[in-house]
Amino acid sequence: MPHPTPMRGLGPDSRLAEAARRLLTSRLADVRHEEDALAGGLTEDGVHDMRVSTRRLRAALKVFRALGGLEPLEREVKKLQDSLGEVRDVHVQGAWLKQEARKEKPSKRAGVDALRTSVESQLGAKEKRLRRALKRWDEKTVPALLSEAKRLEGPGRYGGQRVRKQLRRRLRSLERLMLDYSAAPDALTAHEMRKAVKKLRYEAEIFRPALRRRMEALLEALVPLQELLGELHDADVRLGLLEGFAAEGTAPERTAARQLLERVRDERAERAAHTARELQRWHSEKLARGLRQLLD
Repeated sequence: MPHPTPMRGLGPDSRLAEAARRLLTSRLADVRHEEDALAGGLTEDGVHDMRVSTRRLRAALKVFRALGGLEPLEREVKKLQDSLGEVRDVHVQGAWLKQEARKEKPSKRAGVDALRTSVESQLGAKEKRLRRALKRWDEKTVPALLSEAKRLEGPGRYGGQRVRKQLRRRLRSLERLMLDYSAAPDALTAHEMRKAVKKLRYEAEIFRPALRRRMEALLEALVPLQELLGELHDADVRLGLLEGFAAEGTAPERTAARQLLERVRDERAERAAHTARELQRWHSEKLARGLRQLLD
């Protein structure tokens, strides 16, 4: 995962509007750097890195939207992120099926290859949509973002009480999702928890220059949980993909999907157990409460 450009010269007493202008410009520059890397082709790593940078830009737009007309721009950036995500999903599933095919005996490899061919057949249309989204991004969204960032104004300090209150609210929301998941560990709740962790992580990165010790403690707790939830989500996506092929695919695809389903179900169970242990650690160590107190 690419790292955001470090911010210099900002502290807890910096004006919130000044910090917002600088952070938005910096996050935009990070996205444009990844955009330049895609000029030679829509590579797997390039699409992934631009998608991550786009998420960080969206997080900044959401955090600072009260300072200006950023909400419509956040929606435009989401359109680009979604287009990147569609291509990225094909890359991920295609690479996984390629890896799984290598594990099979030659007599069974053809079915997995057929699944991969079917998945990757969607790539051309999704890349075409992404190129259209990149064109709109370059011609309309970037100039609008640069213009709006210069006009941001409003009260508050970069490390002030308003900021810490928002982060505490995020933590309480995450705690509720953890309780929901502990009561009913279904895929939907796990996905919502993953999104909550991701949003909180990106906000912690935004305020790290102002609240370094507190944000580093928050990130230290969040990153392992995000990784576990990401692995669990990957397994859930693969289960859905394979169940679809097992019901609707060609005969070779159905056979291969059924074979892979058993393996993925076992992997999913293992990842769910790892996630449960991490959530138990959060509970037993009262991590969320301690992090909220750290933000008082």
